[in-house]
Amino acid sequence: MKPSSLVSAAALAVVVLLSVASVQPAFDDQVSATPALVKKVKGKKVCDKGWECKGWSQYCCNLTITDFFQTYQFEELFSNRNAPVAHAVGFWDYKSFILAASLFQPQGFCTTGGKLMQMKELAAFLGHVGSKTSCGYGVATGGPLAWGLCYNREMSPMQSYCDDFYKYTYPCTPGAEYYGRGALPIYWNYNYGAAGEALKVDLLNHPEYIEQNATLAFQAAIWRWMTPIKKSQPSAHEAFVGTWKPTKNDTESKRFPGFGTTMNVLYGDGVCGQGDIDAMNNIVSHYQYYLDLMGVGREEAGPHEVLTCAEQLAFNPITQASS
Repeated sequence: MKPSSLVSAAALAVVVLLSVASVQPAFDDQVSATPALVKKVKGKKVCDKGWECKGWSQYCCNLTITDFFQTYQFEELFSNRNAPVAHAVGFWDYKSFILAASLFQPQGFCTTGGKLMQMKELAAFLGHVGSKTSCGYGVATGGPLAWGLCYNREMSPMQSYCDDFYKYTYPCTPGAEYYGRGALPIYWNYNYGAAGEALKVDLLNHPEYIEQNATLAFQAAIWRWMTPIKKSQPSAHEAFVGTWKPTKNDTESKRFPGFGTTMNVLYGDGVCGQGDIDAMNNIVSHYQYYLDLMGVGREEAGPHEVLTCAEQLAFNPITQASS
């Protein structure tokens, strides 16, 4: 081969390699666009990034959500939320989500691990949100997975969801109704009471605040994601990012770190331990769909036993606790 041919071949190879590299998702840790204040506390690096990740946290040294998730991506994930047939037109928006998330990013919400894990957790959380607020169906425009954030409240509640068992800790307010509201809908007086305590908002007396303020609605959902149902159990966040270490009982119950166990934490045997039922598969499908739209790819979701909770025993069987 002539030298000129060798040069041409080499140049072509470089072009091909560059072309291939350009279409691969960049999941390596990157420098955040947000300047950080940095110091060491007891030998550990902690950071403060102002409004989005404030409070001297190790997690604030990582990328923050606005570094990898922009307005246009939010619009792609929830493209039909403001369609004329939707039931919360004009309510949900990107700014409200980012403001809500800023309260929890110092605790590790979508700031745990490297960029790939951060993006996967965001897709996982929003996958639950999309599934639980969807009005999509089989032949809906854009497909059944394109209708997340269609609702911000339960449309036809059959009861007021007042449980008198909690009358001394979270007594029901006369006239208040504790039906499902929010991005991960909250039900029952005791859940409104606990969320209100955590967020420093009087949700026990005013549960309607959730359907009046999108930032608060997202905050309540992220609080649920970040908070264990019981102290001896993981939060959905811990189960997903892998900071939770399963016990022997967990392993025997087929509970492993991953997306499947987030469903177990949030819904128990309402969707888990029943095989590949539609209720579970719908949540999984939203997660995979969002992974694709965010450029991560559903292949990153993991194998069936990690992705689903089809064979898992519930942390809190419904026969032992109020739903």
